[in-house]
Amino acid sequence: MHYPPFILSQMATLLPELIFEILSRTSLETLEQCKSVSKDWKQIIYDPTFIPLHSLRTNSLFGYFFQTLKSSNYRSAFVSTAAGAIESTWPRCDGVEILASCDQGILICERQICCRNKRFYACKPATAQWQPLPNPKLRYQTKAVAVVVARSHPLRYVIVRLYALGSQLHCEIFDSERWRWEKIIECSPPYGEIVMNGSPSVTTAGRFVHWLTLNDSVLTLDVEKRRFRCSALPGCLPKSRWTWPRLVEYEGELGFMCQVEEKEMEVWSNGKKKAVVNMRDTGLQHPVAVEFCSSNVVFITSMEGGGFYNLQNRSFSKVEVPYDLRIPLQVFRFRSDTQIVHLNASQHHNNNKIHLFCSM
Repeated sequence: MHYPPFILSQMATLLPELIFEILSRTSLETLEQCKSVSKDWKQIIYDPTFIPLHSLRTNSLFGYFFQTLKSSNYRSAFVSTAAGAIESTWPRCDGVEILASCDQGILICERQICCRNKRFYACKPATAQWQPLPNPKLRYQTKAVAVVVARSHPLRYVIVRLYALGSQLHCEIFDSERWRWEKIIECSPPYGEIVMNGSPSVTTAGRFVHWLTLNDSVLTLDVEKRRFRCSALPGCLPKSRWTWPRLVEYEGELGFMCQVEEKEMEVWSNGKKKAVVNMRDTGLQHPVAVEFCSSNVVFITSMEGGGFYNLQNRSFSKVEVPYDLRIPLQVFRFRSDTQIVHLNASQHHNNNKIHLFCSM
């Protein structure tokens, strides 16, 4: 279901139980809008029981793409309690590298065509749609990629690519409506700030893209205004106390997760400690917390697989992970509906053909 803004404002006066029932049947697009209606609504959406119920009622997918690098080839797989729903549409061949993901079911990938030739693609794995994109300036080393869905109907997405020239980061942006890459000239990332390799970006409020830098700060791009800023980590721990830093989304806000003791992680947001994850309770060897799925559920990986750990009742729901992906190079959060979309917005009115992987 999709609701206009004026209906959402009127619904804010309903009982929490009714709100829960209504939101659990809404589309992913409307769900993103509902997070900003009120604090109570946001708490409902980040309730541990909400995501599984919403996925069931709306036939949507929630999980993670695990990616690793073996013998110069990338391999990836979708990991979820409903992984079988996407296995048949995701390519098993080598040479496809996932660069970025978003909660609206779009992945940005790079595929080895032949020899040193590579090609950028936008894809929606849930519907097996693949769309070749114009290539950016690949002669410059890519440092980070992010994708933001600016509009769902009709689909419009924006790809952000950071690349390095010496110690200076530069930025290119691809708009699916304009169907071309454009360099941001008026505002570049601060000199000397280099994003951390292997750390996916975090998007908040549908427009702010955040990266963790090697200087232990946060580089943020406002996609709408196309402006960068650099800020301190959203926590107040001395650096000597933590290791394994990672940016996460925590209840819709930017958070910082780090290891403070063996098998213990802390999550900070807005200068306050929000949660402590004692991974000894999982019974796993060498567990690593990836991110929070809700306010009390964290996704964890280990040599024995992965799973969802509930902080409230200390329960752990294990999911199967292919053996060669149990120590992933990167983990990308993925949420998607199963509706066909037009990945080439510039040809939306010209009956754009759907590009399947088998035809690439």
